[in-house]
Amino acid sequence: IVIAVAVATKLLGCGLPAMFFLKSKAQGMRVGIGMISRGEVGLIVAGVGVTAGVLTSEVYSTIVIMVAVTTIITPIWLKMEYRKEQRSGSGEPEQSIEQKPE
Repeated sequence: IVIAVAVATKLLGCGLPAMFFLKSKAQGMRVGIGMISRGEVGLIVAGVGVTAGVLTSEVYSTIVIMVAVTTIITPIWLKMEYRKEQRSGSGEPEQSIEQKPE
């Protein structure tokens, strides 16, 4: 359940706004997926919490597993999203954030 909540909150919290601002469902989805991974910051915060006695070892273990799983699934899922776009051939043109010289 913790992993499902971690994935859902990143998809909703990052993916939906990205869909709105980028005006692209596919690009918004990729942003949301890319944000799923929770790495060293989560581990550091959890470690501090255990050291301070705020978190139990069970909660710490859950956080470590969640960080590991989300870190592993993010690149795999992103790769699948990009391949799906390539196979369908309906990929939207990429938007560049580079400014062109005037």
